[in-house]
Amino acid sequence: MSQNFSNVDRPRSRTQAERAALSDRLMTEAAIRLLVTQGVGGTTLKAIGEESGYSRGLATHRFGSKAGLFRHVLRHVSAEWVTRVEQAVGDQIGIDALTAVVDVQYNFIKDAPEKLRAMYILWMASGDPASEFKTNVADVHRVQRSDVQRWVETGQKTGIVRRQLCAERVSEQFVALLLGITFQWLVNPQMPLFEMHEALKREIKFLLTPPDKQARAAAL
Repeated sequence: MSQNFSNVDRPRSRTQAERAALSDRLMTEAAIRLLVTQGVGGTTLKAIGEESGYSRGLATHRFGSKAGLFRHVLRHVSAEWVTRVEQAVGDQIGIDALTAVVDVQYNFIKDAPEKLRAMYILWMASGDPASEFKTNVADVHRVQRSDVQRWVETGQKTGIVRRQLCAERVSEQFVALLLGITFQWLVNPQMPLFEMHEALKREIKFLLTPPDKQARAAAL
């Protein structure tokens, strides 16, 4: 008796959009691995094509140039960072928002060290006068500072952050401290990350808490 295969489920072929999304993901992951193991110099379009199982021609078609590739990686990792921050901070303001971001950075380093390492490698490379993606990095930092400044100013309006502080200066110093901790980890993975992040949270609470609230907390 012959078997009728007309109604047998067959694997569905991927659409063009799905194939493009898959190749994009695989090449992005390949770029991150190469950045971490080979550095900026070794992360070429040819190497990415080979590492991801595609051709150099597809990598060139997708990203245009090496600078275009690096901009893509920066957007990819930055988008994940922003999503993590938004989910962790939510509606929090002031000290709670800032300490939540400190926890995001610590957890990002623990959960996805390759992604964060690749992002910082590109950030550091953007300091080269010939860098073609310097403005992309500057934009990321500007958005970070803007968010911190907004959280501090809102906290000042509600009385939970010292009114005497300059929110803009606080935002600059806060972002610089996060960058500094991560840079130390990049060059020395043995740095005590947990202790450093916990110390930063304590300093934020001490510096931003209004004196009257500190006095009440001490009395209690």
